[in-house]
Amino acid sequence: MKNKTKLIIIFTIIFLVVNSIPTAAVFKPEQMRQVLMKIREAEREISRAEREINKAELEFKLYNEEQAEYFLSESKQYLQKAVELYENNRDAEVEAAAVRAVEMADRAKLQTLESYPVQFRAFWLDNGTIAAAGGREGIAELLNMAEMANFNAVLPEVFFKGKTIIPDNELFIQDERFKNWTEDPLKIIIEEAKKRNMEVHAWVWVFNENTHGKPGIILQEHPSWATRDKSGNIVTYHNSSWLSPSRKDVRTFLIKRYAYLAENYDLAGINLDYIRFPEEYRASYGFDENTAALFEETTGINPFEIKSGSSQSAEWNKFRESLITQMVKKTSAVLKNIKPGLIISADVIPGREEARYRALQDWSLWLKEGYLDFVLPMTYTENLFSELSQWIQEDTKELDYPIYPGISVFKLSPYQVIEQVDEINNLNRTGLSLFAAAHLTKEHYYMLGEGPFRKKALLPYRNSSEAEKMIFAVIKERIKLILKESGAENESDLLDNLSGNLDTEKDFLNYLEKLNISKDIEKLKTDYRYLQELRHDN
Repeated sequence: MKNKTKLIIIFTIIFLVVNSIPTAAVFKPEQMRQVLMKIREAEREISRAEREINKAELEFKLYNEEQAEYFLSESKQYLQKAVELYENNRDAEVEAAAVRAVEMADRAKLQTLESYPVQFRAFWLDNGTIAAAGGREGIAELLNMAEMANFNAVLPEVFFKGKTIIPDNELFIQDERFKNWTEDPLKIIIEEAKKRNMEVHAWVWVFNENTHGKPGIILQEHPSWATRDKSGNIVTYHNSSWLSPSRKDVRTFLIKRYAYLAENYDLAGINLDYIRFPEEYRASYGFDENTAALFEETTGINPFEIKSGSSQSAEWNKFRESLITQMVKKTSAVLKNIKPGLIISADVIPGREEARYRALQDWSLWLKEGYLDFVLPMTYTENLFSELSQWIQEDTKELDYPIYPGISVFKLSPYQVIEQVDEINNLNRTGLSLFAAAHLTKEHYYMLGEGPFRKKALLPYRNSSEAEKMIFAVIKERIKLILKESGAENESDLLDNLSGNLDTEKDFLNYLEKLNISKDIEKLKTDYRYLQELRHDN
């Protein structure tokens, strides 16, 4: 009786699925068996692939048309094979053919994504993944996958929780997991990355000192360096302990280590993480003795007596915020003095005002003042069409500076990662980064390389003249598609006048008017913003 009920449920589902698929795509057998569900899945994915190809054409996407059609054709052939096997009662073989049909349909969909020629494409390489690599061979294998996916930058976690991946010296204590390496792990990463034309930006922690619910090795040696909340607690709600930004000895301690890395390693950049207060109850930390005394000496106000919401409270927030800014400014100045071409970036809370409210991190000021070359907002969310879009749109609308959003791979399926990369590309084409290598699988690398990273990309801040030519080529190609669709290909000779002299979007729109393009221009406007973003990056 139970088996009969189960079969009724299965056939009911099949009936509903069949009626949700366009009639032309549906195989209608005389008898329905459970393996038919695999055929239905393949039919659905083929239908989706067809829709994505049609959408790409309607939106004048610069997609890989030939490959998309090839994989779609292959998918349909595998589906037909699955149907024939089903009709011949060879159920054991149906699933394999249907699975291949789905795989080919997925590849067709990936080909419909645009791949841009100028982008910062990075991933954070966490210390655990570096340790698991075990040496040069493991690092090479990891970077081979990244190279196949056309990444062009890697951010290895070099200094964290008071420890490092590099060998012991007068400034650094090497993490125990690297003691048996026969070579310097950072040198290996740099050398192997260089072979693959990938930049290395050392990812370093700043004020966060430990994440295990107790002080780490820095605070064990220097307990007075800890920042505290109003009750004197060192460990935050999120189990972290933090260093006090107000202390000169703390700032000197940290900057010396970053300077050592800049002086002794062939790095393209330094990536600053945790350069903020802990995001606890509107940055409720900073009540350590040194910070409190310094504030009272500066303002005459005892921070322990400040009432929430008062003007004094605003002054207290501004004071603590300035401490973080001073650290960014000093760090940048020291590192740029050592190596003028060094790229300085920071991982930041997404949303300019939200970052200030939550963590006293005024990163938009850091960009405006030139302390940073770019920021990587930690846009870690599963919510594709509200949070992610809102963060990026609001920040890019207000700022003419490089912003390369971060994607939380650990929260998402491979398909969701691709969706978020595509959404970021629609909003902010010049760059992004993935967090982190520990969560990147072969499937991620494969899908990125087949889809949004299909074409190799120049870094936005390198060789700006060549990068600008590449973006103009994108714009010209899209205009040609639009002119072809409108039957105005004879106007295409005007494309020769498209050059870097289009200084404003108004100039660009006037140019399109001369080409008799008055509709379907949203994509072109986005292309022009891409060009402007590049100019801002440089």
